Amino acid sequence: MQLIKNESAKLFLIKIVLWGTMGFSTLALVFHIRWFIPFVINQQNLVVPTGQEPYTWFIVQICNNIIFLVVGYLLLRLFNRYKKTGFFDPVSLKVFDGVILSCVALAVLGAAQITVNDFNEVHFAQWTSIISVSNLSFRTFTKLLLIKSPQIIYFLVAIILWVVKQFTVKALQVKNENETFI
Repeated sequence: MQLIKNESAKLFLIKIVLWGTMGFSTLALVFHIRWFIPFVINQQNLVVPTGQEPYTWFIVQICNNIIFLVVGYLLLRLFNRYKKTGFFDPVSLKVFDGVILSCVALAVLGAAQITVNDFNEVHFAQWTSIISVSNLSFRTFTKLLLIKSPQIIYFLVAIILWVVKQFTVKALQVKNENETFI
């Protein structure tokens, strides 16, 4: 009985964190849209950090917060189903797909923002030979996407979730085989 209470408390804590994250994302979404409209109308730029291209920054921030809301909703659905059934089921696999795609979308949005903001770091004028193209593309990739703003972490989370999904698929197959055998 103690294990059940402990498990229920952990799920409750996770749900509170998810609701908090969704609340902050909603608040951030409202503020970003609120400041984006005056920027579009009269180029009034009061919140964009220095060195950021304003249109890209606003769009990435708005999209990121929408993605955080979607992921929060998907995870709440996942935990509710888990609490009801006690295991993951085929519906849970769709949640995994949604979260994996969200991680990839966050990585792509971040990479696009870094590329737009640091376009002068790409040095396209020096891409004149195969050696310079390979050298400069490697330099650009490592400097911008791995060191300055490590977008690779989103890809790593997506890969980890994909592996967990594959394990869940296999576990569901074994569970179904066992149920048909009994």
